[in-house]
Amino acid sequence: MQSTLTQQEQDKSPYSVIAKGYDLIMSHVDYEYWAEYTDQLLWQFHPQPVSLRELGCGTGTFAISLQPLGPYQYTATDISPSMVKIARQKASQEEVDITFDIEDFSSFSVKEPHDVIILLYDGLNYLLEEQQVLSLFQCCLKALKPEGIFFFDQSTPANSINNEEYFSDEGKMDGFSYVRKSEYDRSTCLHTTTFEIKTDQDTFFEKHIQKAYSLDTIKSLLEKAGFNIEMAFDGFTADPASNSSERIHWLARRP
Repeated sequence: MQSTLTQQEQDKSPYSVIAKGYDLIMSHVDYEYWAEYTDQLLWQFHPQPVSLRELGCGTGTFAISLQPLGPYQYTATDISPSMVKIARQKASQEEVDITFDIEDFSSFSVKEPHDVIILLYDGLNYLLEEQQVLSLFQCCLKALKPEGIFFFDQSTPANSINNEEYFSDEGKMDGFSYVRKSEYDRSTCLHTTTFEIKTDQDTFFEKHIQKAYSLDTIKSLLEKAGFNIEMAFDGFTADPASNSSERIHWLARRP
């Protein structure tokens, strides 16, 4: 029977329906390389990083790549129950020891502080107000042990401007297909991505809005939250980031 849902009724919050095909959408990402890069930096800037908490873990692919390199006492969280469910299944199949929890990283607390907190692949960019970013940084500071490390990345305005033509694509697998369309507003620095998703049940729509922050803005908010900034890396390098960097990896330390 043809569904009678209206488009408004089919609209879903980010990462609800898309979870099923998230790994297809992210298949271009080399998670193993990213994990190796992260692991090397953590051991370079921390004498013994053991307890690690990942925010915005998605379906757990990065966590499954990074955890064995420590091996780390690994907790991974995401706001989407659908994503966490898939992450747990994947970690169980791979026999990787990771605890997955449902959590909103914009406001969280921990019972025991960690050596390391990480937030990667544009997670920060989903916070659309500077006050939200500051709140995230303050939560991370409280959730770290003294001398603990906060490692995260950001997508910059340069990334949205330089690569705008590549942000629309489509793909399909059994029971799932998507069409992604994306546009960037230079006046507001908002990057809006809309997914049209077709499953065996129906057609759905998800809208994802990200804010592209400048290097100077993030630096100022980190310092305001109380972090010491160890380094801002240009992309996946050991080079200092600049205003022309498309992706910046930050390494900040709790005093």
